[in-house]
Amino acid sequence: MSRKGLRHQRVLDHIERSMQQGVDAGVIRIRVEDEVLSGDTVTVDGQCLVNFGSCAYLGLNVDPRLKQGAIAAIERFGPVFSSSAAYTSVDIYSALEARLARMFGTGHIVLPTTTTLGHLAALPVLVSPDDVVLVDTQSHASVHLATDVLRGRGISVTELPHNDMAALERALEEASNDRQCGIWYLADSIYSMYGDVAPVREIAALLDLYSSLHVYLDDAHGFGWRGLHGRGYVLDKIPLHERMVIVVSLAKSFGTGGAALLFADGDTAQRVWLAGGTLTFSGPIHPAELGAAVAAADIHLSDEHVERQARLISQIELVSGLLAGHRLPAMAFDPTPIWFIRTGRLDHAIELTRRLMKDGFYVNPAAFPAVPRGYGGIRFTHTLYQTDDQILALIDSMARHLPEIIDEPEIIFDLTEADALTA
Repeated sequence: MSRKGLRHQRVLDHIERSMQQGVDAGVIRIRVEDEVLSGDTVTVDGQCLVNFGSCAYLGLNVDPRLKQGAIAAIERFGPVFSSSAAYTSVDIYSALEARLARMFGTGHIVLPTTTTLGHLAALPVLVSPDDVVLVDTQSHASVHLATDVLRGRGISVTELPHNDMAALERALEEASNDRQCGIWYLADSIYSMYGDVAPVREIAALLDLYSSLHVYLDDAHGFGWRGLHGRGYVLDKIPLHERMVIVVSLAKSFGTGGAALLFADGDTAQRVWLAGGTLTFSGPIHPAELGAAVAAADIHLSDEHVERQARLISQIELVSGLLAGHRLPAMAFDPTPIWFIRTGRLDHAIELTRRLMKDGFYVNPAAFPAVPRGYGGIRFTHTLYQTDDQILALIDSMARHLPEIIDEPEIIFDLTEADALTA
């Protein structure tokens, strides 16, 4: 086996061992046992756990209106419409597209089945063979998967340090000087593990400085709960630029399934819609997901969304204050519903997760490759299903257990560092 093959095998072995360690400990790859989900809890091995591992931030995924929308769609079309959307698709697509257009207030929309399939549809069409691709090293794994396809076509792909705008500008200058080509920068808006945010205003400013730059932003975790009508973190900060593409997930805060690609111009949207491989050769969004998504969009376009959004922002402020007050080692204090408490080692993350489960809480342990080596820990999210008392109880439990588990005191950030992360 070649050196490259050996290295690949070692990485796979490491990932498999780490995952198996979590499986053996009963903290990942879990099957919940609930007869009916209530949203706030899951049942694991007969124990009811408050679920701090859900991305249904606005508490919509078990809303009766979404269920009725899904049921009505199934009654009309069955559980699956068994055709490539290249040939035929159900008319609920049109109803959803019209509502999403009102939510975004701009642009042209294409609906892939998932964000992963959306990346695989769009990027091979958008990026030309002579282009250069720059990608944030902590972008979602689905974005990196699409860059593997680009590399296979001989396209130059360079990973940049996380949220490092100076490194990005150096790379832009180098690429601009070397040749006449398009330059694509790929990043998340809200990063799914640490909950930190991209400097989208600085990125947008670079679009005005570099005419060859295009920006592709995955706003999966910002869509639904952030911005007017839930149009997302990016559009809450900046207008849609003519050389920008935004990808959102309907399977997280929105509470349904599917994804959306947002383009500034119709010609680009049309090209991806017609030529994007996974939009032709993978299945459609299922009728139930489409029906539920229409119901979710109606909620987002109503005054109710304003109230839900305000409640979630208040909840975020509560969590931020509690983590800082307990001096817990949060990796970021950006105002999102995603938080990461660093333990360093995987076994420490697993042990903390097990103790929290015994106390009645489910959280997500994470280590390499989900996060960089040495930066493992537990990710927890909160939704409108949780009460303030449940949040208080979780953080009290973490604050009690963490000092008993970690034997490397330098991992525990002092409050001054936490304050710096907040800025």
